[in-house]
Amino acid sequence: MSKLLLLEDDLSLIDGLTYSLNKAGYEVDVARTVGEALERLSKPDCFALLLLDVTLPDGTGFSVCEQVREKGSTVPIIFLTARDAEYDEVAGLEAGADDYIVKPFSLAVLRARVDAALRRAGRPAAGSV
Repeated sequence: MSKLLLLEDDLSLIDGLTYSLNKAGYEVDVARTVGEALERLSKPDCFALLLLDVTLPDGTGFSVCEQVREKGSTVPIIFLTARDAEYDEVAGLEAGADDYIVKPFSLAVLRARVDAALRRAGRPAAGSV
């Protein structure tokens, strides 16, 4: 089972995403702050993919993405955010993200993008061996 890190501070969104991704065959670890995310990311290659919100109580998902890339990690990163300005999307992709999804979004599309990002990275998607 592929393990994902979800960095999100909205409890209702956490519940819905965790339920949907678990049902799709993914194991989801949740961090609600940048600090929690960086602590969980201290172990190399412990996650198959990162789902990062941008605006968080103690910083931004952009900084998490940049720190992960500075360490040389190629783990797929997808931003899930309400920030829909072109500038923000460009900033996320330039920080090293593989995809940028604006809230609200379809859970089916999210699952498809997660599967696609994992395939491109040569990592197993849910339901594959």
